[in-house]
Amino acid sequence: MLENEKPIDVFYDMDISQICQHFSKSRNTVDKAVAKLVKDYPDKDWKYKNPETRRITIKAEGVEKLSNYFRKEKHEVSTVEMELRYENDKLKAIIEEKEKSQQKIEQLYQERLAIELEKHQQTFLLEQKSKDETIEKLEYENQMLKEENSSIESMKKEIEEYKKKEEEYNSKSFFYRLTHKF
Repeated sequence: MLENEKPIDVFYDMDISQICQHFSKSRNTVDKAVAKLVKDYPDKDWKYKNPETRRITIKAEGVEKLSNYFRKEKHEVSTVEMELRYENDKLKAIIEEKEKSQQKIEQLYQERLAIELEKHQQTFLLEQKSKDETIEKLEYENQMLKEENSSIESMKKEIEEYKKKEEEYNSKSFFYRLTHKF
């Protein structure tokens, strides 16, 4: 906008509380702005104590300078501040999302690890159980084979004894055999 197209503001002498209301600023902000105004323009005497109201009052020219200061401050700071706030909000959202994702990944990892451990434990127990069953089965078969072996050995001995008796019996004379039967 050109200088002559700016809206015309009419300023009048205002005390501090009126300035706070007019510019919607806090007392602290206005006090700092007035202090800066007095510091920047010490020879203008824009700040005085009004004898009628007994309040500190700023002359119209000083209020105009404060108006420019507040407009400049509001315009410059708000744009930069808005951009920074927007960037900060974006970054906070990204960080928050990253933390949520990281927590979810960690939780899923812990769940998967627990499932894998449970699976391996069950597999180990099943393998151990099947090995124990196989060992028991083999021991049982081994015992049965030993019993069969011992029974076979005893039968062999009996057969040998019978063969010896038969040989003895066959070796004796016919007459002896006949008499032996009776």
